[in-house]
Amino acid sequence: MNLALAQPRSLRATIGGLAMAARTADKARGASAGTLGNFKYDCSMDNKLFAFAGIDASEYLAAVTSSPDDSGAEALLVRKIAGKSDDEVAAYNQVILEWAANPNGGSC
Repeated sequence: MNLALAQPRSLRATIGGLAMAARTADKARGASAGTLGNFKYDCSMDNKLFAFAGIDASEYLAAVTSSPDDSGAEALLVRKIAGKSDDEVAAYNQVILEWAANPNGGSC
């Protein structure tokens, strides 16, 4: 994905039920292709996703680039959050949405 020419998906778009996952996947693809533009991969918002799922940026990048669609990322995330309750996932998603809505929360 060429993020110099296009925007990554909204942080509201999910993969495996997790907010920020689709946006982070788009940025991972851009980072892998050298077309990240002004965006950052492995930024503070990405790190909230990684921390919740118990992964790191390199593991997510490998999963994203293992398939031409979101299936690699989805398989990783679903496997990693299998032990989390629906309430935990909902709370994580709420934190992401609230943090992004805060002008001081940041975006990347």
